[in-house]
Amino acid sequence: MSPIESLLLGIVQGLTEFFPVSSSAHLKIAKFLMHLDIKEDQVLFDLSCHSGTLIALLFFLRKKIAGLFQKREDFLFLAMALLPLVPAYFLLKSLRELASSFSLLGFFLMGTGALLFASDRMRFKSSPGNGWKGRSHDVLWIGASQGFALIPGISRSASTISCAQSLGWSAAEAVQFSFLLAIPTILGGNILELVHLLMLSKDPPSLSFSSCLIGFLSSLGVGALMVKPAIRRLSKGNLR
Repeated sequence: MSPIESLLLGIVQGLTEFFPVSSSAHLKIAKFLMHLDIKEDQVLFDLSCHSGTLIALLFFLRKKIAGLFQKREDFLFLAMALLPLVPAYFLLKSLRELASSFSLLGFFLMGTGALLFASDRMRFKSSPGNGWKGRSHDVLWIGASQGFALIPGISRSASTISCAQSLGWSAAEAVQFSFLLAIPTILGGNILELVHLLMLSKDPPSLSFSSCLIGFLSSLGVGALMVKPAIRRLSKGNLR
């Protein structure tokens, strides 16, 4: 992978991570257009890019994250939303492997597109809420919807935001919860993928450190520029 290819892929990750379009699917498409082989080493590169946008999100939401540790109930609700991911990870394993095929990626991207279209057409009436209090059932449903985003091509933010709004959450509440939920989800997913990669790989990675670093820095830089306008746009209820 050349430095230019690493840079472009990092930019793709930074541009797509905070919009409901499945950044992982767009990385696969970009690699296909660049005629890059999708091998295990590419997983390491993807982890570098996802880590860059994760840090951008952490920095942007740093005050809200600090507030979570002061409000125990909010912290517990966020943890509760992660519970459905555990069974989803195992139940959807075969489907995830099938969806990893590039030929089927477009089908699942169409699924995300259909979800966005339906959410835009259906005007959900938001019910007045007091943060996340009294919404434990909602939180579990949102967490379950996030489980489907383990399938490549299904957008995590599209799933969670649409689900929250269908349950009566305002767009701003849905977006805030979705992106706070993204932090432990992406972090945990990155750790699992890295452990899996280290356990399976017998040879040292052929992908250079500089390629991963360029991908990380470019996704971090572009992600830092995109996170604020993306969240602001989504908070207005515009998923298109």
